[in-house]
Amino acid sequence: MLLLLPLLSCLFGSPPEMPAGSSTLPSANLGQGPATPPLRLRDRLEDAAIQLPESNLPPGQAVPGSFVLDQNWDREDRLEKGLSLWSTTYPLRTSRKRHRTAPGGVTLAHGETELRFSNLPSSASEGRWDIQEGALWLASAQDPEDWEVPVTLQSSQEADAQDRLNFRASGLSPQAFVDFETTLGIETRPGLLLPAPAEATWTLSIPMGARLDLGAGLVARQVVLGPHSDGAEVVVRIDGVEAHRFRVRADGEFVNARVDLAAWGGQTVALSLATEPGETPWYDHVLVSEPRLLGPPLDSPRRIVVVGIDTLRWDGMTQHDYGPDTTEALASFAEGAVLFEDALTPAPRTRPSFRTALTGHYPLPAMDAPTLGEHLRAAGFATAGITANVHLVPRMGFNEGFDLWRYDNGQDAEVQFDRAQAWLHAHRDEDAFLFLHLMDPHSFYRAPGLSKNRYVETDPGPLNPDMNRWKVEKLEQSGKLSDDNKAWLRARYDGEVRYMANELASMLVWVDSLPGQTLVVLHSDHGEEFWDHGSYEHNHTLYQELVHGLLWIRPPGGWAGGPHRISDPVGLVDLAPTILDLVGMEDAGLDGLSLRPFIDAASAVETPALQEALASRPRPIGMLMYDTERWGVVADGHKYILETWSGDQELYDLVGDPGEQRNLVEDGTDLGPWMTHLAQATGWPAGAGWRVRVREAQEPFALTFSGPVQALLVDPEANRSRRANLEWGETPQVELADVGTLVISDDRRTVAFHPGPDHKHGLIAVLGEGLLEATVTVGEQTVPVSTDGKRQHLRENGLQIQVTPGSVLLPQDSVRQRLAAREGAPTEVDEEAFEALRALGYIE
Repeated sequence: MLLLLPLLSCLFGSPPEMPAGSSTLPSANLGQGPATPPLRLRDRLEDAAIQLPESNLPPGQAVPGSFVLDQNWDREDRLEKGLSLWSTTYPLRTSRKRHRTAPGGVTLAHGETELRFSNLPSSASEGRWDIQEGALWLASAQDPEDWEVPVTLQSSQEADAQDRLNFRASGLSPQAFVDFETTLGIETRPGLLLPAPAEATWTLSIPMGARLDLGAGLVARQVVLGPHSDGAEVVVRIDGVEAHRFRVRADGEFVNARVDLAAWGGQTVALSLATEPGETPWYDHVLVSEPRLLGPPLDSPRRIVVVGIDTLRWDGMTQHDYGPDTTEALASFAEGAVLFEDALTPAPRTRPSFRTALTGHYPLPAMDAPTLGEHLRAAGFATAGITANVHLVPRMGFNEGFDLWRYDNGQDAEVQFDRAQAWLHAHRDEDAFLFLHLMDPHSFYRAPGLSKNRYVETDPGPLNPDMNRWKVEKLEQSGKLSDDNKAWLRARYDGEVRYMANELASMLVWVDSLPGQTLVVLHSDHGEEFWDHGSYEHNHTLYQELVHGLLWIRPPGGWAGGPHRISDPVGLVDLAPTILDLVGMEDAGLDGLSLRPFIDAASAVETPALQEALASRPRPIGMLMYDTERWGVVADGHKYILETWSGDQELYDLVGDPGEQRNLVEDGTDLGPWMTHLAQATGWPAGAGWRVRVREAQEPFALTFSGPVQALLVDPEANRSRRANLEWGETPQVELADVGTLVISDDRRTVAFHPGPDHKHGLIAVLGEGLLEATVTVGEQTVPVSTDGKRQHLRENGLQIQVTPGSVLLPQDSVRQRLAAREGAPTEVDEEAFEALRALGYIE
């Protein structure tokens, strides 16, 4: 590993020891920042004098994103009906081997006629085209080079990109144009877009011992054919005198630089960042990444390291009484940490759980909330995210507030730690926040070295390490998996956990050698099911094996004599408020609570009040993707789950029945208090009511009640076991608007349904106080609804509905609503992410 110390253990050697911590609860206060906080030049664009070129396109350049394909066609095969299959280089970058549909924004035209995309050669006819293995295929009776009018490929995305990258075409002010973000390879950085030749100048007071920290890279074109930049140079000038110069190349990587400005300390100067072209300025779109003016190195910098471990079962760790020695390497770290024994994740899957952890909000409001990176950036911290899960790509917004966001799907822990150490080392003398995500032990279970099969004692049978959940489930449903086969899969998972823990322990020992104060947080996003409730993997139930999360917090220096175990009910939602509290920042109305009294001696007196608040707070869970929609709440030592569509309910005593095997609903337990808890936890109306299932509605009908009600038309996606992944651009099978519309009268006593073309997917959820009387009116016919608490089927004048009394939740928020409210939300899956999602089984 990078910067390896002699004390780091080998794979099966003695676990590394951490320095002994304080024998009493230490102070965890990180609130005192440097006397001279960093100045981010991007935050001062309004004060900058900016000079920009009008355009960096070559003279006479055709419409950007337009490619005339009139040469270099090769015949691949002869087809039926006199057709042949021809191929040429596909002019755009693509990571897919095959495309089922045309990439977003890409069209192929012959003159004014747009040609149809097809999967060749199986569905060939004249003019059909396809993309395979980086080549464009075309079915034609004639060599396309001989066509009188050549075919033209147009990419609206490349055209839009060039419009944004060239000042005149962008239509933006200089300040808005310069504020930019780009991805090169696996790194995403914000910064200043300064196409060469350009210059931005600020009048600044330079602190004593100052340094300028910056990087640069050339914004990559998404094309294979055509011209690219020949490189450019970045120049730092003070009062017009060159202080530093470095070159950037079109190789898809950022170059970092740190400029010593001590000679100008205490002076007010004109600081300029300029870019100069190579032989030509064509496509020299330089991004100067997040330039920061720093004061002198800090003797005791503040450091926050949050390690998010994907798919780690809380009860699969040695410190939580698991039999195998999976995490024995973390024993020394645990001895100085606070271990929260009852931490809840808000969802059994990656994206919503990490959103909550990194914002302090529950998953739906977290979609639009500032991240920890944004908060800590404002407090002067350098910020970085190093991630390995496709759901943490920048397009999901996780990188907001981070100077650097590095996403490398599925990368092993060892590589992740090397990158983390390199970044921490580079920022060892300044306040720094690192979010480090580990894909281990997420499937696929392929731990390197001897850890892979350390716990394996049985035969895999038909299983192999590369099977995603759906393939494993198919084997299970066909009766081809034995208990020994299932045990093999769990053993491979345990090997992943051990590999991750060994690497993590070594990295944490190294982190402890850095100067200053370091707060370390370890948490998981969800667990993994191994047939605890009859199924495998995650994202399909709300049981404890999936939502009981890891949360360990080690205060600076550690707290000896531990582990220090906290049994109070907490959650990932409390992580961000705790960190912000420790750096002296207000929580800005976050959903979570600060756990500071448990880890900071100065706040220990507040522990009883915090414990009371935690005990009285119901904790929501939900956000399933791979089963019908359910929402749950954990409160008073119990878990209550309600299925939105069917009304099915579950209630478990988590103290007496931690494995959740006995559903107390079957014992006739009063569920009223639990529906109240669910309403409190979600903020949505819940209680007794009806579900009105629309089977046939040839015309509008109305439900009239003897008292006021609340009602909504339930999203048909709630009834699907594998719902559309909307944030990745998948389209729901049925749009809610096509089901129909619901109109509620001003007095809230009448609910009218106007059927749409897909009205048979309609479900109306109605919530009323007490046992209200109701009637259904269709046309001129009015029919009473039974109030005896039984299901009722009504058939009148072409109307067929089913009215079922029961517990009802009216969800007031959803991913679909959040996305619909956004302007310019992405709808296309990017090429590389698609392949990762498809392999994992997360997208169709």
